[in-house]
Amino acid sequence: MQYRDIAFLCGYFSVKNGNPNDIFASQGGFWTRVEYQGEELAWARDFYYPEFAEFMMCEVSAYSHSCDSEIPLKLRDGREHKVHLDELCAYVFPFGIVIITVKVSQQAERIQDILDALFMMRGICSADKSLMPEYVSSVLDPLSVLNHAAGNPLDYRYLMECGNKFRIFHMILCGDRPADETAFDALLYGGGTLLEYKDDDPKGFSRQYYENIMSGSRVSVFNNWKALSLLDTFTIVAHGVQKEMLNLWCSEYFGKLYLYALYRKFFLFRIYGDFRSGAKEISKVRKDLTRFENDHTFPKVSYNFLPETLMDAMEKGLDVQTETVKVAEMIERENARREAETGDKMNLFLGVITCLTLFSAIWDFACLMDGAFEFSTNIGTATGIRACAMLLISVICISAFFVRRK
Repeated sequence: MQYRDIAFLCGYFSVKNGNPNDIFASQGGFWTRVEYQGEELAWARDFYYPEFAEFMMCEVSAYSHSCDSEIPLKLRDGREHKVHLDELCAYVFPFGIVIITVKVSQQAERIQDILDALFMMRGICSADKSLMPEYVSSVLDPLSVLNHAAGNPLDYRYLMECGNKFRIFHMILCGDRPADETAFDALLYGGGTLLEYKDDDPKGFSRQYYENIMSGSRVSVFNNWKALSLLDTFTIVAHGVQKEMLNLWCSEYFGKLYLYALYRKFFLFRIYGDFRSGAKEISKVRKDLTRFENDHTFPKVSYNFLPETLMDAMEKGLDVQTETVKVAEMIERENARREAETGDKMNLFLGVITCLTLFSAIWDFACLMDGAFEFSTNIGTATGIRACAMLLISVICISAFFVRRK
C-alpha cells in the first residue's frame, strides 16, 4: 500500500532579549510576516468563539519561510529515504514564547520508513549530521540562529526548551482503507509511537498497554479517519480525504487547536521551571499565572462539537490539566509556607513587644514602690530591689515560653 504523510515538528523557546518580533526583522529577510485578511478573521469568528479567534490571529504573530526542497535521509538500516521540506514557521505568543514548526511531507510503500524518518528528525538532542546533513543545514541551523538572536545558546537542543525532541502533529494518508478495524488501530498506534505495533513481537509493547492507550487516547468520530493524542504526538490516520479537508486540518486543527494546546503546555512547563529554580519571585510567578488564566485561557474554543472534541483530546494527551493543577497546588503550598513563616515572625515580634512592655511595667512598679516605702533605705539598695524585679521578669518570660511550647 502507498502511504503519504504530512507532519509538523514543533519546538519552542523563550525570548530572553529584546522585543520578540524584532528578532525576526534581524534575520535579513529570511522570515515573512503572515497577515490575515478581514474575511479570514470574520470566518474564524463564526467558527470559533471570537476571543479565541482574535487571540490566535491577532495577538499571536506568525512568520513563515517557504522551502520546497527534497532532503535525503539515511535511515537506521542504511537505506536512503527522501523527505520534502515544505515550510518553516514561527509563532510569537504572549510571555515571549516562540513556537517553531517544521512542515515536511513524504511518501513510501512501507509505513515504517516514514515513521523512522520522523523519529530521526524529531530527535534534536541526538541529531546525527552525517545521516541528514541537508536537514541540519536547512532546518536546525536557521532555527538555531533565530533562537540565538532571542538570547539563547547556539545549540540544537535549545530549540526545545523543556524536552529532548520535537512534538509531532502528523496525518498518515492511506491509499486504501486498512483491511479491518484492527489494522486501522494498529496503524494509528504506530503513527503515535513511531513504531509499528506487532501483537506477537516479544520485545514490543504489551497488549495491555496497547489497549489502554487505544481506549483512553483515541478519537473516532467518522469512518474514514481516526486520531490518537499522546504526550509527544498527535496522529490522524485517514483514507479517501479530499484536499479541502487536508487544508482544514493543517490550518485549523493544527494551526489553531494544537498550537494553542502546545502554548498552554509550554507556558506551564516554563512557569514551573521558573518557580523551582528560583528564577522568579513567587509574587511574579503568581502574577503571570493569574494573567495567563484570565487573558489567555479559554474554557471553550468553538461553537462546533468536533473542534471541542479534538481540543479536549489534545489537552488530555499533553497533560495540560494535570500541569495546571500541579502548578496551582505548588503555588498554594508556597503561599501557605510563607504565610506560616510570616505568622511565626509576627508572633515572635509580638512576644518581644509583650516582654518589653512587661519589663517596663515591673520596673516602673518597683521604682514606684521604692519611692513610696523607701525600700532602698530600710531593706537595701534600690539596685537590689530592681534586680529582684528583673528576676521576676525572667521567671515570667521563661514560664510563658514553656506554656507556648506546650
